[in-house]
Amino acid sequence: MFYYRLVLLFMAAAPLASAQTFDPIPGALLQKEVAMELANECYIFFDNPGGDSLRLRWKRMENASPADWIVDLCDFGLCYVGIPAGGLMNPAVGNEQPYLKLIVQPGIAPGAAWFWFRVWEDGNPANFADVFFDLHTPGVTSSPEVFAKNIRVFPNPASGMLFLEHAEERSMPVWLTDATGRPVWTGEVAPGERRSIDLSPWPAGLYFLKTDRGTRVVQRVH
Repeated sequence: MFYYRLVLLFMAAAPLASAQTFDPIPGALLQKEVAMELANECYIFFDNPGGDSLRLRWKRMENASPADWIVDLCDFGLCYVGIPAGGLMNPAVGNEQPYLKLIVQPGIAPGAAWFWFRVWEDGNPANFADVFFDLHTPGVTSSPEVFAKNIRVFPNPASGMLFLEHAEERSMPVWLTDATGRPVWTGEVAPGERRSIDLSPWPAGLYFLKTDRGTRVVQRVH
């Protein structure tokens, strides 16, 4: 009986043991100023510390950019015209690092852009990482501070208090979740009100601030 239990435990643990470890580099959030009238390459790589074959899939979760910008995506395998809904990268082996690359051509249109992708191990969707591109042209505020043109979020990143403001004619429900989607704060922001959220009780990392008009990432730092 004891041997039988050991076999069952080993079988239950096997899928976990087979999961490949990977992490975004330089981090899950890439904030970058892009030059106007140029093609800007913006990379997020994924490490492969085990050196075994690692194959990643990706899905476009959210994107917003000025209408005049041209934004194309390349992954570890293909380059696309525009940004499709999802894709499958080539396998990476040894020191190879899979990546997502945005080629951003703002032209002469100043502005800010925001892109959110989910990346996971092929065949194992529970092993995923969310990554974000926060891009802006010189002299323009980076996009996490304003989203859906209705609510201002500052400062971001934040170490203590996070402030919310909006100027619409109705109250707006707002909720903050951690990286797993678990709500950590909910409330409403009245028109013209400045609402504060104390982030200090929660660990450093990325959080999702959501309204019925859009989602933004808030970075909690020490």
